[in-house]
Amino acid sequence: MDDRYRQLQWRMTLSGLAVTLIPLWLLGAAIYLYFASAVEQSQRTQLHALALNRSAAIQLFLDERVSTLEVLAHTATPDDLTAPGELANVLHILNESQHSFVDLGIIDANGEHLAYEGPYPLEDRNYGGEPWFQETMQRGVYISDVFLGFRGVPHFVIAIRREDRPEPWILRATIDSEVFIHLVRSGQVGLTGDAYVVSRSGLFQTPPRFGGSILEQAPFNPNIAPPGVNVVFRESQMSGRMMSAFAWVGSKDWLLVIDHDPAEPAVPLRQTLRLELIALIATSLLVGGAVIFHTRQLVARLAAEDEKRVRTEAQLAHSARLVSLGRMAAGVAHEINNPLAVIGELAGLMEDLIDQDFVEASQHGELFNENVRKIQRHVDRTREITHRLLGFARRMEPQHDNVNVNEVTREALSFIESEAAFRQIELVQELDRDLPIIKSDQSQLQQVILNLVNNALDASSPGGRVVVKTWADSKSVMVQVEDDGSGIPEELKERIFDPFFTTKGPGEGSGLGLSICYTITKGLGGSLTFDSEEGKGTVFRVRLPRIQE
Repeated sequence: MDDRYRQLQWRMTLSGLAVTLIPLWLLGAAIYLYFASAVEQSQRTQLHALALNRSAAIQLFLDERVSTLEVLAHTATPDDLTAPGELANVLHILNESQHSFVDLGIIDANGEHLAYEGPYPLEDRNYGGEPWFQETMQRGVYISDVFLGFRGVPHFVIAIRREDRPEPWILRATIDSEVFIHLVRSGQVGLTGDAYVVSRSGLFQTPPRFGGSILEQAPFNPNIAPPGVNVVFRESQMSGRMMSAFAWVGSKDWLLVIDHDPAEPAVPLRQTLRLELIALIATSLLVGGAVIFHTRQLVARLAAEDEKRVRTEAQLAHSARLVSLGRMAAGVAHEINNPLAVIGELAGLMEDLIDQDFVEASQHGELFNENVRKIQRHVDRTREITHRLLGFARRMEPQHDNVNVNEVTREALSFIESEAAFRQIELVQELDRDLPIIKSDQSQLQQVILNLVNNALDASSPGGRVVVKTWADSKSVMVQVEDDGSGIPEELKERIFDPFFTTKGPGEGSGLGLSICYTITKGLGGSLTFDSEEGKGTVFRVRLPRIQE
């Protein structure tokens, strides 16, 4: 190899490496950035949905208990609830269904207990000066923030005011903090996630897992959170950069906060990055080797261009000989037709001479007669073969003979009756007895009917039914093939007559059947149409021009 080819090889190698490796690494970087963005967006979406779900669960928790207490307050009188043992029985019934009430109290308009049931000694306590009591007297229904109260234990209450004469009274219930905390923490995600509730004033209403306790001041101002559900990134003193979802609870000024470490689910992404780098390096080595190898091969081929040109010229000469051989084969077929015609005429003459008297008089008369008929059949068969061979050189035009469409249909169906019986498909013939004789090509028409019936059988299931019908009007003779199979989907109807288009599986059809039927029907001066409804079957109609004998 001289210097020109070596320089060409180096230039092609460097350009090939640049063209292949630079886009490959750019694509790898783009894929990683795309998946990193997709993972972050997926985390945002999941956290948003979780916060929406958990805030709705908290709202439902509060609404259920408010509704329960409202029903109780408006269906029972203070006398009923303050009867001995009655409030304890009510508390037991409530906890059997909802498992969240610590105690119940009936309080008069002055803040004094009329009745109390619970684990704390609160019967003699006066709540007249308590904020929750005053809010309940003003609003009628009140859910308090978490506070210590007389118990000295963080809790919150739900209070319902009932307007009874001579004065109103209040039904107050303390909610089990552990049940509520468990409900809130069910929204935490992963090993380092957290979920807690903050009041409008910024106090923890449930204890966070990290960096704080109940009734302490949260490290952020909850008023910055807009209404609804929002997902943001914020800096945490304990965990660094966190993804947090804020969701306000509808009936209470409580903010549900769900913290999520975005790096925790990103571990698979980092593993994917390492695998991607390994794959890129391995691919770069493979591509670089392939570029160098193929460049050398290409330059070597360029050096042998003269030899290849000689081979190409030899192939062209060989192709020219094949063309000549095809023309010679057509000429031979044409020449064979002449002696075939003579043999056919002589066989026909012999058939005319061998009458019934000759058959009866000669010992081998019947054998002579049968052999003459065999000669005639084989002559016709050979003539058909040469006729097809000539079709490679020129287009075969349809013949116009007198055709009985019913006979053509019966003959076509006789070839396929056993196939239909094997598939357990009923093959029904509804042929018009008064069908006129038309001018057409019997063999081509038979091919059309066979193809259509074959397709109908393929589309039908065992136990199905294929109906072949013929009739005539003033201008045309019709052949109809109807099946009750799966039908043709709407999106495929425009392509059904395209060459090589098929809905059958590999090896089950070439996609030429309907195309050939359409072409033959057009050549015979007719048309091929169809109606089909998916799941109900298909009807194909062959319309042929009516030329009565």
